[in-house]
Amino acid sequence: MTMEQKKTQLKEQTAYHPYYSKKRHIPSEPALHPSGRNSAPVMASTPLGASVPVRAREAGTGGVGLYGRPPAPPAGNSAPVEASTPVGARVARSGGVGLYGRPPAPPAEGRPSEPSPLLVTARTRVRVVTMPEQPVRPTPSHVLAERRQRLRSRHGKPAAYTIMVQRSLSQTDVTPSNGRMRAIQPEQPQPRHNDSHIPVRSGRRRRRGAFVAKLLGFFAVLVITMLGVNFALTSPALRVQQVNVVGTQNPIVIGSIQHMGVQGQNIFLIDTAALAARIEALPQIASATLAKQWPNALTVTVVERTPVLLWQTKYGTYSVDRLAVVIAPASQTLTARGLQTLVDVRGRQVGLSNQPIGPGIRLSQADVAFALQVFASLPQVTGTFILRYDVGIPVGVATSGGNGSFIVVSPHGWIAYLGGASDANPLSNRLHELQQILALAQKQQLNVATIDLRFGLRPIFTLK
Repeated sequence: MTMEQKKTQLKEQTAYHPYYSKKRHIPSEPALHPSGRNSAPVMASTPLGASVPVRAREAGTGGVGLYGRPPAPPAGNSAPVEASTPVGARVARSGGVGLYGRPPAPPAEGRPSEPSPLLVTARTRVRVVTMPEQPVRPTPSHVLAERRQRLRSRHGKPAAYTIMVQRSLSQTDVTPSNGRMRAIQPEQPQPRHNDSHIPVRSGRRRRRGAFVAKLLGFFAVLVITMLGVNFALTSPALRVQQVNVVGTQNPIVIGSIQHMGVQGQNIFLIDTAALAARIEALPQIASATLAKQWPNALTVTVVERTPVLLWQTKYGTYSVDRLAVVIAPASQTLTARGLQTLVDVRGRQVGLSNQPIGPGIRLSQADVAFALQVFASLPQVTGTFILRYDVGIPVGVATSGGNGSFIVVSPHGWIAYLGGASDANPLSNRLHELQQILALAQKQQLNVATIDLRFGLRPIFTLK
């Protein structure tokens, strides 16, 4: 459809409005009463299609104006209102063009054309339709979608806030008053010697300034770190001044730990693992743990060895624990009075390392365990006795164990050779055999000299 056709269609739709196409009922003149006694004066009917002047209508209606209103008085300089021209006459003069530019409607078949009942007067309003030069096209759907997407992205962005600062004399060149103002960013200084016509990029100066700032910050952190390290390593406030020992009441052990040279050292430089190993090397200590108490104290928690036996040698008597470690001399052992004594009668009284028996030397753990069993079981058989330890004699089938032999010396004058911890015959069997021999000697009143239990199920005894 072309633009001209659209204009014509719009004109037709506007011109033929239902208001103008609707026929109006025009009341007819009242008929004359047969008796001729009409109260109202009879007015001459106006032919259809002819308009009556306003003044004439007002005169004919008895001074009533248009639409029942009183007639307006004529102005001083107003001209008399002329009679309106009938529509038909105007149509004839306009060359066959009807109302509002429409062509006159053709008369219906078999019916004479009548003039239009609508009259155009001075008060009639004419509807003016203006067509735009360019047609208004609807907005495409993709344009609406783009607009909606822009709105969504705009709402999704974080709100930008303006930083408010106090007014200053350098920014306003006037005395600052109460209130706040927008932060004014200072202008970037321009290079003094710039002979090139190409301007320097602003980001290059920023990157250069950021690099210098990072470099200065790095050196500042480095200097602060060096000062902190120097203070931590050289400050007297961070040197150990007190060593607390927990877990023992032995003054010898406490003095040994406190005089290891820990006091006065820097608390950061103390190797706790190495110091714990040194403390555990003490014969009296089974285990040790260390804890630093900032800024200048050290706490040592120790577990002492428990003596179970006294080992008597020609060098002295020492306490021994269950692990066969020589702890200390009996004079330095607090619980020495309640312990049993084993007498070592060997020629070379050495430990497992072939070193003379002394604190810290390890003995045979099997021999110590065997001696503890003898001290626990033999008093029920013989009463009091003395237990000696001598060089072992390989007799019978040996098992893994100690390499010495145990001898029981009775105060009644007899001696029993029990053998060693490595013998195949259990200690319980040997003690049972010893008990039967002593019972037989007492029954027969025999004076027993020696009893040898080292040959398994064939014990031997001699008489005095």
